[in-house]
Amino acid sequence: AVERERFVEATLDASFRQLIAFVRATEREAERGGATDLDEGVVGALAATFAATWRDALVRVNADVLRLFANFVNGVEVLKQVLTQLLLYYTRFQEIVRKAWKKPPAFAKDLVPTATILEEIKKYSRIF
Repeated sequence: AVERERFVEATLDASFRQLIAFVRATEREAERGGATDLDEGVVGALAATFAATWRDALVRVNADVLRLFANFVNGVEVLKQVLTQLLLYYTRFQEIVRKAWKKPPAFAKDLVPTATILEEIKKYSRIF
């Protein structure tokens, strides 16, 4: 189970490193009671990059997982874990944005609705 979690994190890190690092660092700072004054340009760039790349990244993740796992059932389970973890990271990112800005920032238009990501994940689930 620990190895699978490491694999999931490494797989996501390959495509979503900056977003994940931002989420983790921001949450750590908030837990310590630190200021969470976020740079709108930095957060906006993360949102825009995710919006532009997430679908292609899912295609790569799917191909990688299915290539690396000879046992199809295991591969499908790992893929589900990877996609679920991605959705959780992105939901946490959206929550950080909601808390940091009282009114939606200019880059809010670049935020991908969670429902859209969920629909894409369901497409991969139906393949199996």
